[in-house]
Amino acid sequence: MHKRLLQKRVIIFILTIIIGSGMYAQNITNPDFELFTTCPAQHSRFINNVTGWLSSLGALAGTPDYYNTCGYKMPEKLVAQSGDGFAGGYVELNNTFTDYKEYITCHLSSPLVAGVTYTFTFYTAHLFGTIPSSFPPPTDITYHDLPDAEQGFLGAVFSTAAPVASNTVGNTSPRYNSLKNDFGSGRALIPKTNTAVYGAASRNTWVQVTLQYTAVGGEEYMTMGQFRPGPTSFAPTQGAYYVFDNFSNSLQVLPVTLENFTATKLDNAVLLDWITVSEQNNKGFEVEHSRDGEKWTTIGAVNSKAVNGNSSTKLAYNYTHYTPADGNNLYRLKQTDQDGKFVYSNISKLAFNDKILTVSPNPVTSTLSVSGLKQGMSLQLLNAFGQEVKMIPVNANSTVQVDMSGLQAGTYLIKATGKNGESMSYKILKK
Repeated sequence: MHKRLLQKRVIIFILTIIIGSGMYAQNITNPDFELFTTCPAQHSRFINNVTGWLSSLGALAGTPDYYNTCGYKMPEKLVAQSGDGFAGGYVELNNTFTDYKEYITCHLSSPLVAGVTYTFTFYTAHLFGTIPSSFPPPTDITYHDLPDAEQGFLGAVFSTAAPVASNTVGNTSPRYNSLKNDFGSGRALIPKTNTAVYGAASRNTWVQVTLQYTAVGGEEYMTMGQFRPGPTSFAPTQGAYYVFDNFSNSLQVLPVTLENFTATKLDNAVLLDWITVSEQNNKGFEVEHSRDGEKWTTIGAVNSKAVNGNSSTKLAYNYTHYTPADGNNLYRLKQTDQDGKFVYSNISKLAFNDKILTVSPNPVTSTLSVSGLKQGMSLQLLNAFGQEVKMIPVNANSTVQVDMSGLQAGTYLIKATGKNGESMSYKILKK
């Protein structure tokens, strides 16, 4: 009897491990576009043809393309990153319509779980130069990098339902329009700083992309495309056309969930702070630095504070960069698992130039003086977790007095943000 009871407990325990380890993983059906109903003989054969994917906006809202070596292809520009099939579509185009975009949507195997951060990878490229010989008329369209102001909007939107025509801007006939900004629960976009995706590196050449998304909860659909409503600045007969292939098999739970990652000026150095909400199998972090967002150098490493790399409570980390460059300094974290897998954090940017604030006294007991402020700046006082404590009014070219007498002792940040979005932050110690 005891032996049978023990066996039952072992079976239940094993099932718990199996269910628990897979409960958050959401599969991407047909991630490399190898499965299809009918071999594509011409363009616009993605709709109702690629297994597990759909284009749900209707025939008047653009027709993405499916390529396969069995039929429709463009070998003078690109072949599949792996296997035989891949998908593509316009992300911006000026050809009769100036707000023309095409989208492809995948129905995930199960809804995303609220508060869980997922990561996924895929390959992308964009056409460059003259139109492929297999493309239909008009044949005078030329393909280019996305204009500077139209970069940073390419990626994925997650939603509880597939997009429909009413989710597009205008929703008129014909509806060659963008999806509205209010569609979906959230987005995972390729940042403008990714010059490989938006520049020369991906011209008719595949590059890999890794994105992260923290779920609101209940999202079942992932839509890929350009999420920038409005007309393009391309001249007539110019456009940008991106292709996609070889998605990861599933959305994987991010082993480490970051609450924030900030860069703060500390005299002539940069203090990097980050907080993890949870860690799973985490070995630690490499701190990387770049001047241009393309070439990255490892400048240090920080081991995980979690016992055996696992934690369900917040843990705070920091690293000081003592030799920042003049001008822009970009920082990111490379988080590595115990098994060698790794992901990158978002990028934190800090500029060193002659627009330096003077903050005194530091440490402070009652009143903090901030001078060197310029017209159009905003000033915030933040706590150690990056949460706003107060917003301080700023007049043009003024010195501001910040009353800190009623605040608890500890570490704070004073953050000044200019009209162009660039910010300067200073660490303050309140006694």
